[in-house]
Amino acid sequence: MTTHTADCANCDFRINKVPAKDWKKDDKRALYVYKGSYPSQVIEGRGTTWSPSNLEGSAEQIEAWLKEEKDITGYIPQVPHTYALYEAGYGIMNEHGLAMGESTCASWLWAAPTTAGGKAQVEVRELSKIALERTTKAREAIQLMGDLAVKLGYYSAEWVGGDESRGEGGEALTVIDKNEAWVFHVTSDDTGTSAVWVAQRVPDGEVAVVANQFIIRDVIKGSDDFMYSENLWEVAERVGLWSPSQGTLDFLKTYGPQRMHSPYATRRVWRVFTLLDPTLDLPAETDSYASNYPFSVKPTIGKLSKHDLMRLQRDHYEGSAYDLTKGLQSGPYGDPERWDAAPSAEMSLIDVMQGSFERAISLFRTSYSFVAVSRSNLPDTIAPVMWFTQYAPASSSYTPFYVSSNDAPRPYTKGSLFKYDPTVSFWNFAAAGNWANRWYIHTIGTIQSLQNQLESGYDRELENTDSLAIEVYESCKKDPTCNVESSNKAVIDLLTSFTFAKGQQTVDAWRELLPKLITQFHDGYNAQNLNGAEISMKKLFYPKWWLDAVGYFENGPNRDPKAIMFAPRNDPSSTLASTESASLYTSGFIATVLMASIFSVIAGFILGRRTQGHRAEYMVIDL
Repeated sequence: MTTHTADCANCDFRINKVPAKDWKKDDKRALYVYKGSYPSQVIEGRGTTWSPSNLEGSAEQIEAWLKEEKDITGYIPQVPHTYALYEAGYGIMNEHGLAMGESTCASWLWAAPTTAGGKAQVEVRELSKIALERTTKAREAIQLMGDLAVKLGYYSAEWVGGDESRGEGGEALTVIDKNEAWVFHVTSDDTGTSAVWVAQRVPDGEVAVVANQFIIRDVIKGSDDFMYSENLWEVAERVGLWSPSQGTLDFLKTYGPQRMHSPYATRRVWRVFTLLDPTLDLPAETDSYASNYPFSVKPTIGKLSKHDLMRLQRDHYEGSAYDLTKGLQSGPYGDPERWDAAPSAEMSLIDVMQGSFERAISLFRTSYSFVAVSRSNLPDTIAPVMWFTQYAPASSSYTPFYVSSNDAPRPYTKGSLFKYDPTVSFWNFAAAGNWANRWYIHTIGTIQSLQNQLESGYDRELENTDSLAIEVYESCKKDPTCNVESSNKAVIDLLTSFTFAKGQQTVDAWRELLPKLITQFHDGYNAQNLNGAEISMKKLFYPKWWLDAVGYFENGPNRDPKAIMFAPRNDPSSTLASTESASLYTSGFIATVLMASIFSVIAGFILGRRTQGHRAEYMVIDL
């Protein structure tokens, strides 16, 4: 299995299904320049999502976007046949169970594409897609991507120069097939016309984590667990990043610069490792390169499932010293989000960078996320399944898509950040998530209940669909008159129907969740007894530690003996009959208001009997 979140403030969140295709001898494969924002690609004949007919916008916008179809850095010869695959911002998974996750990493070296005055022709998006089009094994994919990068020149996700380009100069891919898992790193060389790369196999039964920083350390020449470009040492020596006298080349320390705030990367690695192996003696505080962290760990919590990976993707360090749902930064209701740092009228960017928040694993600016499962016990038509979602994993639910499905569900293939659309999956997750985060500690239970209901239900339905598909194949084998092609089509139609139905079910459920959340939580109240004869509005108010922090108790009460203290009736949370509260008032005050209390209670009772319901009625506190 591999999992990935595409975290980006302005990126295209749509998914695309690329059909398998046969090609003519002289056909060429275009290399499109990288673009993250909508539309990330405009290509006719590469699935419905990227088709010009699927663009949504004004006439002026569409005219500008159509020109981007011509933003090509070069061409390579096409192969006779390319495989079907899912892709989004990067390649995801093909019909043979080959899958990839991505993480942008800092690198000392970077280059620009041919369309921007540079000499390089490929970056990681195109590399991942080409590999999924043409290979079935992790090693084959890595070798192909590495060879293309070296031959054609590799350019970075940003090429404006300075720290921005160095910060996104390198890339990491997690590459899996049915039997192996690898980590692949690539960056530009010093000429801007080639690349350097390395890959390391993840030991069987272990887990590796890439969190926006290279993790491959000592590169062992001749080992079957390593793959690399032959120029790896030459380039490092030529630019002064390494010398033979230093011994074994450490890829991270050689090619990766230190981050100004290294916990942005290292803390997430620590979190996943220690959740998977609670007995691991791994310090949360480490150096910029996490030098005392292993490349991978063996989980001690048992065999991992796809649901374990989903839980990891939803993490905010809950229960740890870095819990993002605790403390003043989270507000009174435990909001785990920390907005991106930005300069303002009061602070320059340098000023802002003098501090930092913890970087959560589940992030508000996630465009899409997936867990890819490459199953080896089923036929290729059935085996590859990708559990996909959009928006932050903590505020969305994963839905299984068979790779053999004819397409992805429509709500996941349309829409953009330009316009809210309730028929688009992303916007239903984002709407519910944004509302729920306002009262996170009160609403997260409702969110998690829906996630569990959908995902556990899909798990059972997926098993049933697998069985039905196998029955079709088995029945065909026993029938000498069965047409294999027709049998295969029947299976694909079955898997497509399941994928479309579950995708729509997810969107419908989350569309219904938003009004439910608004009804239950609004204006500082939690509406209860919604199925009863009379609604109950429970005050959420604020915890005492937060009231202390914001100076609430500096606004003390009126201590005049003639002042009265009152609170809304029918509100159990407003009871203030404690000795501590009563001690604020003298016995003279109690005597003074006694008769008024009796009158108020009687008058209130009579008034209440004359109306259909209680509004903001008040009663004197019984002291």
